[in-house]
Amino acid sequence: MSYKQIGYGTYWRPGELEACQKYFGKESETPDVLFIRNNTEMLDGTMVKHISDMEGVIPNKMMVNPMNSFRYTNCKLACFDQWKNCDIKHPKSFVFENEKDFAEKNTFDFPYMLRLNDRATGECTYLVRDEKELQENLPKIVNDYNTHKKFSTKMFCVEFIDTRKEGKYTSYRITVAGNKVISGYARFSDDWLAITKNFTLDAKEVFVRENKRIQERMKENESEIIRAVYVLGLHHVGMDVILDQNDEMYFIEVQPFYFAGNTARTTPPFWNPYKPQVLVDWLVEDKEELYKEIPKYYDNWLDKINHFDMCYKSLKELYNVRTESHAFSK
Repeated sequence: MSYKQIGYGTYWRPGELEACQKYFGKESETPDVLFIRNNTEMLDGTMVKHISDMEGVIPNKMMVNPMNSFRYTNCKLACFDQWKNCDIKHPKSFVFENEKDFAEKNTFDFPYMLRLNDRATGECTYLVRDEKELQENLPKIVNDYNTHKKFSTKMFCVEFIDTRKEGKYTSYRITVAGNKVISGYARFSDDWLAITKNFTLDAKEVFVRENKRIQERMKENESEIIRAVYVLGLHHVGMDVILDQNDEMYFIEVQPFYFAGNTARTTPPFWNPYKPQVLVDWLVEDKEELYKEIPKYYDNWLDKINHFDMCYKSLKELYNVRTESHAFSK
């Protein structure tokens, strides 16, 4: 058994290489499995072609996250279109080319969001709640487009899904590998950009509640979560989802190289989260009690050795079952 990995802008996350080698053996130029590992935010058209060309000449039996699915990870709109075709729930949206085009196409009620389709972590994203904010933010997104435009960059408007529970906006990161949902955790904030770094100690109760909540929803929606990855032709991703006021799950985006820590710049014990320090300290100091409430958060996410062992074990299981059906094929 052997593997080879190719790609741009990535590195082996904590515990990942050991897990890969445990289940897929040594790296080889004639691998059984080819892992395509790209940081999609760093790629341009030339890099995409280069990886596609390399992918085409390396002999292998199967591929993980092949380049013909790259468009779904780099372009939220392509991802939305595929999910729409497969009847997978996601926010409504439309593309626009300039301010005039936006005015002609827009039929959304406030609030909604103006975004670039290939940015992450809230970059180049504006929440528009009224006409005043529209007049302020529409020129900003056009300027962002002109500043950051790459080969696939587009401006789009997307409906805003209200995720607030007791004043906190919440989003969730779910990891899928092979045919299994591996882990999930909650991120929340007082504003719409719900990310981990916004944690404060007064949110302890919310943290436990929301991490329990996503574990329950993952169990209830496991088949749909896996299907949302499968229809994109992907096999190992971090997926962002949100829940509306009725606990309906909306799929937002997928990231094949989700951040799980970097041994060169983040710190143990968890690698990610490594900040804010108050969160890390609390997770360490109160583990005995917290583990009773959210054991899978500790076992399947915070423990990166176990996390990636579960991921690559699941990928190996998929390899064993579906070799003849070309589950990882181009």
